[in-house]
Amino acid sequence: MTLIEVMLALALFGMLSLFVFSIINSVLGLWQTGERRGSGDLSFAAAVERLRGDLGALHTGPRGWMILDDYEARGSEGDQPPWRLPRLRFLAHGGSLPADDPGGRNAVEVAWLLVPTDPGSDSRSTRLMRYTRVENGDSIFDSGRGFAGVLQAGGGTPMLDGVLWADFELVMPNGELSSEHRVPAESPLDFPTALSLHLERIGPDAVRRPLTLDDALQPSGSIITIRGNPPLRAPGHVLIGQEWIRVNGNFPRLSVVEHGARNTMISEHSRDSVVYAPESYDALALLAAGGRRVRL
Repeated sequence: MTLIEVMLALALFGMLSLFVFSIINSVLGLWQTGERRGSGDLSFAAAVERLRGDLGALHTGPRGWMILDDYEARGSEGDQPPWRLPRLRFLAHGGSLPADDPGGRNAVEVAWLLVPTDPGSDSRSTRLMRYTRVENGDSIFDSGRGFAGVLQAGGGTPMLDGVLWADFELVMPNGELSSEHRVPAESPLDFPTALSLHLERIGPDAVRRPLTLDDALQPSGSIITIRGNPPLRAPGHVLIGQEWIRVNGNFPRLSVVEHGARNTMISEHSRDSVVYAPESYDALALLAAGGRRVRL
């Protein structure tokens, strides 16, 4: 073989290697993307199925009750407004929740709420938690002070990590949505028909290798330029420090629609600041008997 033929063979081999490498890299990227999305979907689906099981066991008799409200969480920065975390509490039939009441003879108090992952810090990361307690004629979860004692004692079952934002809304019989509602025990009131759940969360990969600002962002800035592995879907909001910013567009450049969204303080952000672009998840959980109270 002449020198020219050897050089041509090496060039063709290099081009073929580059082509094969690009295909392998693309396939691996698609596989990793599917793994990330699939893992998030499965975790959310598992939590929703557990929630649906709890709401399907709702005690709709005269003693049944339900409370949807929120509570205040505050970080270490005093100049930042506190944020509100939703919580849902209700009474369920122990016979439908054998893991919580093996005997199945009692009612079970159930609570679903968000709890700060690192209380007292400036992180807005929270964990979706489930708390239960077998009721023996002394209801505690329907009392603000009593339930606060339960939270201080610890326990509970973690259902989802990395939740940055959540909305719990009860669907009323007329179709209206309510983020705050109370159905007392021993009352003639019917229950809502369903619970609408909206979560925005980040996965472990977003924590290990977070996105960062490629340029400083001023309070009047209209463009956000981001470095890093983009999320699977374009987000409606990003979290930078303590500030939520409503955005649109595609990575790596996003257009700012609203600074200081979700009742957060408008701030200046330096280059290399961490940016969280959470994935959104939605679900609907129906209440037992369509929310109709059994009047005995």
